[in-house]
Amino acid sequence: MKSYLIGLILVLFSLLSSAQNYEYMGLLKLPDSSLITYNLSFKEENGKIKGFSYSDMNGEHETKSAVVGKYDSEENKLEFREVEIIYTKSNIKEIDFCNVYFTGDLRKLNGKAEIKGTFKGYYDDLTSCIDGELVMQAAEKVKKRNEKFQKRVNRTNKVPDSIKQKINMSKMFNRFSKNQLKGGENLNIILKDKNIKLIIWDDQEADGDKIELSINDRKILKDFEPSTTKKIIPLEFIDPVNTIKIKALNIGNKPPNTAKIAIEAKDGQVIDVTSQLKVGEDVTFTFFKEKPKIQK
Repeated sequence: MKSYLIGLILVLFSLLSSAQNYEYMGLLKLPDSSLITYNLSFKEENGKIKGFSYSDMNGEHETKSAVVGKYDSEENKLEFREVEIIYTKSNIKEIDFCNVYFTGDLRKLNGKAEIKGTFKGYYDDLTSCIDGELVMQAAEKVKKRNEKFQKRVNRTNKVPDSIKQKINMSKMFNRFSKNQLKGGENLNIILKDKNIKLIIWDDQEADGDKIELSINDRKILKDFEPSTTKKIIPLEFIDPVNTIKIKALNIGNKPPNTAKIAIEAKDGQVIDVTSQLKVGEDVTFTFFKEKPKIQK
């Protein structure tokens, strides 16, 4: 009986001390009053934070970066900084990226409290670039609040249906939904591992969409129809820069042409996106073994 109790205590302790996952969404406010959507997803364990940030979600400069930091529950302080780019839609060869260094208040790390404070921006060489404000709330809390608002709008008779369609919070939330690629977009990925798995499937209902896939301008898949069964393609990149292009050959029963694509590295890093294409449109993934140097 004693050993059973000890075992139970150890299990409870391990559950209490295990890492917790959190997701926040909000905005970066720059000195000129312009706003940039910002999403933060991280794990906290023993006061240490590790995760990812997403800026300009689904915009032309969407960027995912690795973040590290710490949370002080006694002082109610949260600190984190972006340490390296995972991917970006920006022209990685021409833009010197400004990394966010944030210090601010967080009353409780419980998925409910608001994150707010100032951030400083630094280039990779630690020279200052731009400062501003960051305000975020727990993603789940924001979604629930918007769902309640949407229900009130839909129930009222005072708002015409034409206006109700415009006040659609789910459409607004698409600005925060991760990893959607439209025709003509290019995702620049920093991936030091030369061996990856490219995984393609339809995560909803297969509707006859057909795509063509090329790697470094060499066609690998022709007239391929994604299904709910995942197609796994092991790849080894030799060149310092490599490209994967996916082109829509048709539109199935439910436009647009969509496919779920995941890029999985040996170190466990996974990048997953959904392509949404018209006939003839394509999206490109450009892989760099190291971040290109910017000529200043």
